[in-house]
Amino acid sequence: MERTNFPLLDLYLTYDQWKEEHQALSIRLRELGLLVSWHPGNYDFTAWDDHHREVRALFISFMQDWQKHLYCEQQTIFPLARSAICGGSIGPVAVLEQDGSIAIQFYESYLQATADGAASEEALRLLQQVLMIIAEHFRVEDENIVPVTDRLMEEIDYSGL
Repeated sequence: MERTNFPLLDLYLTYDQWKEEHQALSIRLRELGLLVSWHPGNYDFTAWDDHHREVRALFISFMQDWQKHLYCEQQTIFPLARSAICGGSIGPVAVLEQDGSIAIQFYESYLQATADGAASEEALRLLQQVLMIIAEHFRVEDENIVPVTDRLMEEIDYSGL
């Protein structure tokens, strides 16, 4: 995405794309959550390994896409939302920024644990922690950021800018 040095214009020009990506990532997140919550029999270690391999491929792809999406939010949406939503350093935008950092830290812990040879059951537990943090991130965005930015986009459209 080419930056214009006008945050509001950047948001306006990319908002529909951001919202589509947001919705698609939200669907992928729910699907991953369902896939992770399925557990093979406790003593079927081959099934745990197979299950982890399947989930891992989808999870890593999701995380790459979500991190790009998060970066875009941090550059374009969060600065404007911060000024439109009350709360300052304890408001929703600050929570989202912190959630993003925490999710990435847990993701890196997952990657390190799998590189170190963690058992599939342990790796899936770590993966599930990351998904839970990101699910909360999406919930806060859907309840706070999306309504505010939707109203802002409507106002811009209405004013004819």
